[in-house]
Amino acid sequence: MASSAKDIQLRELKDTISQLNTIMSEQTELIRSLRTIIEEKTAHEMVLQEQVDYLTKKLFGSSSEKTPADIPGQLNLFNEAEVYQDPELPEEDCSREPRPRKKKATHAELFKGLKVHKEVIPLDEEDKVCPVCGSPMERIGEEYVRRELVFTPAKCEVYEYYTESYGCPDCKEGKGDTEKSVIVKSKVPP
Repeated sequence: MASSAKDIQLRELKDTISQLNTIMSEQTELIRSLRTIIEEKTAHEMVLQEQVDYLTKKLFGSSSEKTPADIPGQLNLFNEAEVYQDPELPEEDCSREPRPRKKKATHAELFKGLKVHKEVIPLDEEDKVCPVCGSPMERIGEEYVRRELVFTPAKCEVYEYYTESYGCPDCKEGKGDTEKSVIVKSKVPP
């Protein structure tokens, strides 16, 4: 009985050893595959970093191909005149004063002397009724919209367009349903 119990225990230990060996080989294979993935990712990261560095240099780096003035071992071909020039000769002053610029003309100066027509665009009749309380609105003024220069051969005329503005007197006094007064303006044609 003692030998059979030891045999059973020995068999169980061999089974656990074989299970541990298979687990260990699986984990070793997993570690190996993870290392290859890490190596691939670091190589890809290095490629991307090189691209970022190149594009950053291209975007924010110096845009000209100028080289430093004195490169060791390189002959200087273009400074011969400066080397042979007499340093005691005075240099010529080649700076010029900027010429005065003519001021641009304003609209008032351009349209001076032209005939001006004032065009007031009326408000539609249905819009002259307060949309809140329904009472008729009074004219309170006009608003400047635009100025057009109309040229017909042999004459020029200026047309200034204004829109009529109407306000509700009842809403202004606080009799209407709103807190602020209602103001309606006529629509401007193109």
